[in-house]
Amino acid sequence: MKTRSIIPLTLLALASFTSQAEQNNETHRIGVQLQGGDAEYKNSSQDGDGVGSLYLYYNYQFDSTWALEIGINGGSEADDWDCKDITNDKFVCNRNDNLLFELDANKLDYSNFVVAAKGQYQITDNSHFYGKLGVQLYDYEIAQNSKILKEDDGLGLFAEAGWQYDWDNGIAVNVGWQYMDMNDLDTSSLAFGVSYRF
Repeated sequence: MKTRSIIPLTLLALASFTSQAEQNNETHRIGVQLQGGDAEYKNSSQDGDGVGSLYLYYNYQFDSTWALEIGINGGSEADDWDCKDITNDKFVCNRNDNLLFELDANKLDYSNFVVAAKGQYQITDNSHFYGKLGVQLYDYEIAQNSKILKEDDGLGLFAEAGWQYDWDNGIAVNVGWQYMDMNDLDTSSLAFGVSYRF
């Protein structure tokens, strides 16, 4: 074999090895989760129709087990809709705007900035159980139309547990349960997410 043909083959093998090494050392992950669940304010028995939120996050993976997560969450009350079939091609839907938390409130808005540790346990080559535990800075308002009835901000507990499936191309899906303690207000949500590691 001539030297001129050995050099390109060597460079090609080196590039392939480097690419494989980078793929195995992917330390970053970005993701998004849609969440729906319940909110409770001071143990109220009148909790309306629940809450929905969107959670965006970034993970830095230290090793195959541990990662640091930073995230932003935004949520609000989720109203129920009652739809009736009037004729074969006509529906009428009304919003069930139930009162929240025995406060005569009909609006809830909250936001959270999360910092958490994430641990994962491998089940198969591509699936894991995971858990997250950390803190979140929260801010929420409970209102009746435009009149604010209760508001608070502070530092609270953040926890999540679930299952994650990672494909070799970097895309992953997860299902989990998330809990946020915002002093008098607590939320518990079922989360469905998608993420990408690089």
